[in-house]
Amino acid sequence: MAHRSFKVTLPADTNVHNLYSLIVGTANYGLANGGTNETGITGAIPTDGILPDRVSKLEIQADSGNAGNLTILDRNSANTTGKVLAAGDPILSQSSRNTICLKDYLLKGSAASQACEVEIEEI
Repeated sequence: MAHRSFKVTLPADTNVHNLYSLIVGTANYGLANGGTNETGITGAIPTDGILPDRVSKLEIQADSGNAGNLTILDRNSANTTGKVLAAGDPILSQSSRNTICLKDYLLKGSAASQACEVEIEEI
């Protein structure tokens, strides 16, 4: 079982950002591939450039220093209200197999830049 964690800082906007794009960067999964073009990310892109898009565990925790909320949306309902995380709040998804697709998760911040910690496990 492989465990990885990332700290992701969203740009200071209210746009919807694809989680997988935020982690691997635009060159690997940008708008042309079905993701979002990300230029303001920090602290996420894996140095080996390899990250599967399917995992068995996904935990996203809003950074305790966030001044606003972080909203977690599903690709299928991007235009509706998702799970809202206040500073320090977590959300967890688990499966007994690698069935959780990181490309299906969208993050939306607020006017202030929002950060989160993302932990994943793959079987």
